[in-house]
Amino acid sequence: MASRALAFDLVSPERRGTVTAQLVSLIRAAGTHVGTGFLATPYLLPVLADNGELGLAYELLMQDSEPSWLAMVDRGATTMWELWNGIDADGNPHQSLNHYSKGAVVSFLHRYTAGLRQAPGSAGYERIIIEPRPGAGLTSAATSHQGPQGLIEVEWMTADGGLQLRAAVPAGTTAEVHLPGQPAAVVGPGQHHFTAPAAGGTTKNPSL
Repeated sequence: MASRALAFDLVSPERRGTVTAQLVSLIRAAGTHVGTGFLATPYLLPVLADNGELGLAYELLMQDSEPSWLAMVDRGATTMWELWNGIDADGNPHQSLNHYSKGAVVSFLHRYTAGLRQAPGSAGYERIIIEPRPGAGLTSAATSHQGPQGLIEVEWMTADGGLQLRAAVPAGTTAEVHLPGQPAAVVGPGQHHFTAPAAGGTTKNPSL
């Protein structure tokens, strides 16, 4: 309930911190495991990330004991199951082995880990935001989206404590690029390369 209240802006700004703390407490009480159902699970990790709990979002993402996404992977899953134990410890299948609710975690991977999302108020990905938010020790991520204007690609990796990002922006598209701790940069169509050093300013070296 708390995750949906936060996701749908049903909590006043002065109460968001309190409700977020309650959500964190519930997650910790569950041993840092997912306890949400079909309707709330798609919003859980984004809500945590957007309310100052990015680290906890990644803890849940990387949790490998049941119930968790990686427990599925450890049992050979190539799709997301309807139940956390869709294939149980004895190898027996239960209910759907390809389901939307838990599979919605992929949206977090695209929009937060890789960092590609459509800008608010934009139609057809004409304006996009590129804002990778690394965590859990991940050193690289990549995603792409075939939008109406063409293929959008984002790829980043860490090196020497900094972050290097490559973005392919199609014609008719504007990208607002945010790197950790750096001011935003707005670019148009083309191939763009950004470097956010471990210390100092961000440098941009576009090659069109």
